[in-house]
Amino acid sequence: GISRPKPGIITTLSDWGNLRAMQNLPTEPSDRFATRAAHDRLDGLFAFPHDPYRQDWEIELSDGSRLEEFFIAYESQELTEDERFALMALVVASAHDALDFHNLTDGQWQVVHELLVRDSHIHASTVYYWCCVDATTVDECFTLTRRMRDVWNAAFPGDAQMPSMPIVRRQLDLPFSDN
Repeated sequence: GISRPKPGIITTLSDWGNLRAMQNLPTEPSDRFATRAAHDRLDGLFAFPHDPYRQDWEIELSDGSRLEEFFIAYESQELTEDERFALMALVVASAHDALDFHNLTDGQWQVVHELLVRDSHIHASTVYYWCCVDATTVDECFTLTRRMRDVWNAAFPGDAQMPSMPIVRRQLDLPFSDN
């Protein structure tokens, strides 16, 4: 006969949608992407090497040691909304870089948090991405995810709230068996 999946196992997109609804997770905002013009302007502003074939601009150029410089530019430069969007994507990736290398200060994170909450109408898709909403275990999250979920909850208090982290499934460490 046909084997049926065990209860609780997600096998289709419909199952995933039903699970998301049961968990009352926030609705995904519309995708937003940085423009080439924004990247070009920021390349010049920060003396980044120009590469028209770069795919993950904010990831490739992230640099936790330059966060203060990025904050100053975000607040003091005459930037378009697209440039602010691109720069904040770089800021978040750089904060993640700094957190991974244990040199993200509480003060730096506070600035990131405040800017994301203040300008959440610009950065909703960036925050949502880093929240790893679809993650079912902590291993599927970024080290920055818990903090970004806090940002989401502060920025969108009227929306469904993000859980602090996914429930960690306990994995049994059983010895290998030939049976």
